[in-house]
Amino acid sequence: MSSVLLFNGFLLLATISDVLVLGAPGATQIMDRDPSVKKCKYNRPYSMLEARCSNLELHEIPTNLKADIQVLDATVNRLRELTNDSLTPYKSLSYIYLGDNFIQNIEEGAFANQRYLEVLDISQNGCDNLPKSLFQLPYLRTLYLGHNKLTDSVFKVEVTSPLKMLQLTKNKLTRIPKLGIQSTLVHLNVSDNLITSIDADDLAPFCSLKVLDLSRNIIRFNRGCQCQTFNAWVKLRQIKIKPDDFYNCTDSPVEDCTDVQINNRTYELYNECTDIIQQEVETEKARSVWILVASCVSVFLFVVFVALFCVHKRNRRRRRKQKEQQQLTANNANTELLNSNLTAGNS
Repeated sequence: MSSVLLFNGFLLLATISDVLVLGAPGATQIMDRDPSVKKCKYNRPYSMLEARCSNLELHEIPTNLKADIQVLDATVNRLRELTNDSLTPYKSLSYIYLGDNFIQNIEEGAFANQRYLEVLDISQNGCDNLPKSLFQLPYLRTLYLGHNKLTDSVFKVEVTSPLKMLQLTKNKLTRIPKLGIQSTLVHLNVSDNLITSIDADDLAPFCSLKVLDLSRNIIRFNRGCQCQTFNAWVKLRQIKIKPDDFYNCTDSPVEDCTDVQINNRTYELYNECTDIIQQEVETEKARSVWILVASCVSVFLFVVFVALFCVHKRNRRRRRKQKEQQQLTANNANTELLNSNLTAGNS
């Protein structure tokens, strides 16, 4: 009897041990093989599906989130690189937030399939290079690249994206980025860099520029009336410069700069930019005209179709009515003939 009780006691102890093991951290880790994915939460800000994966100590972007997410927030994690496959499952992304990670390497095709991307934030990482394909995305309008290690060479690339806002604060730039003609750029922030010089030619290709932040740089004007010329261009184009007390030209060489002349090259660059805007306006007008013409033609064809349908339906009704009338007349004639035959027979 004591042997049986002893055996049951061991069995009960084993059962309790199993329960305790299931509640242990190791067991939870096995049951929840990918806790980062489970912790990502879904929201619908402004009717857009968002995957919120912020502050989860992720080492890579989860690949089994909902495929139709439009917003990805993976800020404050431990991401170290973006490979060509990191974002492949998600082809509907419009907003990607990857700030405050440890990203140092971004492969060339990392964003190649993000055809709908509008806003990208990779600030506060360790990037010293960017994929060229990033600057050819058709809808990219806002790019946050601050607090990285980007140098002037990164921007020796053709930029076709319709950028409106470019944030480059706290990098290693020594000049205004050479982006080529940028007709859409409105806000440029290059504060906290190593920029030493600037002139009107640097800004002329940005004919829509309204805000330029040059705070905490070491810019010096050393040639003739360079400072006065730059300020004249900024005032002419109504560009807001930060800081507000930017250069009063007191440190410039003592020369007569009361009648400042802006050189032809500056106007050429600016005119190239405005020509692009004008072409886009004319293209949009032509497109609108064609849409209007196509709409009018479509409405006309629809009206004609409805009219023909109504005529066809009326004629069909008329023919049916005539056929019914003819049938009725024939039936009446048959009835009269039958009646006359019956009458003759009775006689």
